[in-house]
Amino acid sequence: MSMKKILTQSLRFSLVTLGIILLTSFTIDATDTLRGSQTALSIFATNINNEECDAGMQLVESERGSFCIDVYEASPSQDCIIEAPASTVDTAHNISQKNCVPVSEEGVLPWTSVARPQAVELCAKTGKRLPSAEEWFLAAIGSTDGAVCNTDGQLAKTGQFKDCTSGVGVFDMVGNVWEHTSETIKDGQYQNRTLPAEGYVALADSSGVALLTTSEPNTIYHDDYFWSQETGYFTLIRGGFYGSRADGGIYAAHAQTDQNFASAAIGFRCVK
Repeated sequence: MSMKKILTQSLRFSLVTLGIILLTSFTIDATDTLRGSQTALSIFATNINNEECDAGMQLVESERGSFCIDVYEASPSQDCIIEAPASTVDTAHNISQKNCVPVSEEGVLPWTSVARPQAVELCAKTGKRLPSAEEWFLAAIGSTDGAVCNTDGQLAKTGQFKDCTSGVGVFDMVGNVWEHTSETIKDGQYQNRTLPAEGYVALADSSGVALLTTSEPNTIYHDDYFWSQETGYFTLIRGGFYGSRADGGIYAAHAQTDQNFASAAIGFRCVK
């Protein structure tokens, strides 16, 4: 056998061996990733996921797709002329300022006294939007009712209740302030179905919105309460506020809120 042929075969063997090693390493890393270990590949994948979301947001993945949601309830940025809006007029003044936008930050008071149309505008200023009922619920699952969340006190700063986090690590989905969603209700009709009468949640859909209510608290649904009304045009707010007590929770929803209504107990967060 000629020396040239020997060298060619040797090179081919080396390349095939190297390919096997690389493929094996990739397979091991992929397997470890599926098992939850922090291999180089799994860390790289995690970094890609985190980079999909803006600062202050958390990635939420589901069978229907993924989205990013604010980790904290929205608050006015430092460029807003009114740090703590006390009326829809205050909120309107802030909206009129080009650089005033809502931010997701820890340790500040949430933006309240904001009507639903204003919350829509504010989210849009940062290229975001209000969450749907389903998105809100998916981000809220895992939040615990009771003393760990702010449902029996006064308005608190974002993230102050350290244990009031959902399964994906989003703060204050239960209590502190009610949160606007993108959903609307007309004469008791919501997503092509009739909402149940006001009462405690006894059955809920995949978005955590009541399908059936009763006059008695239901422990399966955390004793959460559902508000509704037969006639009128309303928006859907969720989660409860700092005075909800046992009525607040991930299944708590207020489906009789006028879209222009605002108070110190209602805020919002954005998704993208």
